[in-house]
Amino acid sequence: MVNQHCNTQSVNRQHGVALITGLIFLVVLTLISITAARMSSLEERMSGNLRDRSLAMQAAEMALRDAERDIRGGTGIIRTPAISGLTNFDSTCTAGLCYNGLAGNANGTNWTTTPIWSVVSMTAAPSVAYGTNTGATSIAGLSAQPRYIIEGIEKNGSGTAIYYYRITVRAQGANANTVVWLQEVYRY
Repeated sequence: MVNQHCNTQSVNRQHGVALITGLIFLVVLTLISITAARMSSLEERMSGNLRDRSLAMQAAEMALRDAERDIRGGTGIIRTPAISGLTNFDSTCTAGLCYNGLAGNANGTNWTTTPIWSVVSMTAAPSVAYGTNTGATSIAGLSAQPRYIIEGIEKNGSGTAIYYYRITVRAQGANANTVVWLQEVYRY
């Protein structure tokens, strides 16, 4: 009879171990599920931010092309004829004193000093909103239309003045916190 009593205790202990093992598996599965849900949410936010950044980058590229059209002038563009040299540029440009978004660096003397785009407003005048001078239609899906400023630079080489135009663009995505800055030097 002693043997039967030992077997009964052994069976009872095995049922308790199975319960604890089952609970541990449930906790592990719950942790894996929570981690997968968090990863999915994080990946969704990352892809949304990447899309918004891409939208802002495309808007900035469009604004660069718009500024180039503004410099070249032509049919259907408000600034006709095209920009010639540093005509209509304000060489003493400070915040709020630029003429229609144009800023001059006479004789290239200010090329290495503080750039004008870094001291003027790029969210309001004197910067120019996309399409203002070219008549281009606004870009849908943005929190604000891109803006640009054009700085004229005169370089004297071989007795001839050569003019360059530094275009600086600030664009926002659908979220106002997504901002892209682009800059190019354009020779016309």
